[in-house]
Amino acid sequence: MASSTSHSNSRFPTRAAALLLTAVVVWGLSIVYTLYGNPEVRNWVMGGKIKIQWAEKMTREHGSKILVYGGSSCSFSIDGERMLDRFGLPTINFGRGADMGPTVLTESVLDYIRPGDTLIVAIEPGLLTQSFDVPALGVQFSYAMHHPEWVRHPHFGEPRVSWFQALAALRPGGFHTFMVAGRFASGRPLFRYQASDYHASGWEQTEVRVKVTGPADYGTHLSDNARALLRGLSAWCAERHVRIAYSLPWCYTPPDQVKSFQERNIAILLQVNEFIPVLRDAHLGVDTNLEDFADTQFHLVGPAAALRTDEFAGQIKSWELWTATELRQRETRFVSAVNLPQ
Repeated sequence: MASSTSHSNSRFPTRAAALLLTAVVVWGLSIVYTLYGNPEVRNWVMGGKIKIQWAEKMTREHGSKILVYGGSSCSFSIDGERMLDRFGLPTINFGRGADMGPTVLTESVLDYIRPGDTLIVAIEPGLLTQSFDVPALGVQFSYAMHHPEWVRHPHFGEPRVSWFQALAALRPGGFHTFMVAGRFASGRPLFRYQASDYHASGWEQTEVRVKVTGPADYGTHLSDNARALLRGLSAWCAERHVRIAYSLPWCYTPPDQVKSFQERNIAILLQVNEFIPVLRDAHLGVDTNLEDFADTQFHLVGPAAALRTDEFAGQIKSWELWTATELRQRETRFVSAVNLPQ
């Protein structure tokens, strides 16, 4: 009996070690897959390399340049080649996936800014009205681009990611596994967007068409994290002699919701304007033409992106900015219209 118990106990550490080794190997393979095999991460990495190449080309050939960044609303909106060819404005579209979070969207641009450049912040308002965190995609993209400092040590006081949190994020989730398996089984592309969707300047387009609704739903108050980011980014740019402004993305808006959506955007722009100037876009983020959008209420198709690019170029060349007084006058006009007697 004693002999049997002793034999069983001697086998336990071996089994435990085997289980632990298996877990470590599986975790390691998950990390390798996430960084090098995950079709979504691979797409963003490919896009990132294209944007960096264009940024280096613009710096080398033109000196000062314009960098515009935000989520995918930015990526689908500003055609840098058109900005250069038609308006003589060397421009890099550093738009990426909004699901990376504002920290990574911002940090991933800073290394390519030089004195004399112009930085346009085009982060979607929905990201600025929420408390910041660093989503798994942001961690995955940072490590896949070999820049863990983007999430480990951000510049402007945003939440940091510990080594343990990073390791936990460097693995595919259950939904991702299910989605990829389903796409593979049905013979569909493993990710909606392709490397071929990117143009040289970082501008992105897609053939995918999905029924779009709008407008986007977000609050009207900047989060404390967003205020800290904009304040810190403004000071960072001032120290480096970099001109900075905010540009509101265009969003599909049904005609009957134009005033309410513009009023919401004005409330946000007034707060952004406390930290950085705001480019004067008379649309106030509204586009009522459903045909202008591809697969989300922020993704402009080619002709609409050309219009957006042309108007954006005009704002840059003349440096047209909203004043707080003008925004408040527009806000008052909306309130007065609502209160008119019927």
